[in-house]
Amino acid sequence: MEDRELVQKLLAKDETAEKYFFLTYRDRLCKACYYLLGYGDSEAEDVTQEAFLAVFRQLHEFEFRSSLFHWLFRICMNLCYDRIRQRQRQIVRVEEELENLIGPSSIEHDFRKEEDTEKHRLMQLIETQRETLGDPCQSLIKLRDDESKSYAAIAETLKIPIGTVMSRLSRCKEALRQLVLSALREGSHA
Repeated sequence: MEDRELVQKLLAKDETAEKYFFLTYRDRLCKACYYLLGYGDSEAEDVTQEAFLAVFRQLHEFEFRSSLFHWLFRICMNLCYDRIRQRQRQIVRVEEELENLIGPSSIEHDFRKEEDTEKHRLMQLIETQRETLGDPCQSLIKLRDDESKSYAAIAETLKIPIGTVMSRLSRCKEALRQLVLSALREGSHA
């Protein structure tokens, strides 16, 4: 079916055209999402659905400067990049929270020694809790924090997409943060 004909039918809310449009492009978009976000990423199908919804909302603006699929594809890729940026912001927030948790507070000079002792205890607690994480999380955190590798270097080392590295690292750091907070609440750091 030609793009112009398909767009006209879609604008007319033709269910057969909608089904054809969805079934024709869904798998290709989903594969592209998996490529960017990581194989098996739970959000890939959500992003695919969002792309179709966005196209249906904006279809009246389509100007035929490119193919309909290319337009749909660009919308989908932009949604993937938005998810990656959200994950990066989450990673930064988690890292900041961890740094605030272990970072020195502004205590007077007389308490500096006590502060260093408490910081040392917190660092030991974090390391202890990190050891309770599974091997994939330990490896990711070690590569990122201990070896200061970039996301791209980690992706290359582990042979996985950078989006997968970012999402896994975010989940691992969040799990570590929760373990540390739980241990602090239970008083096990004393």
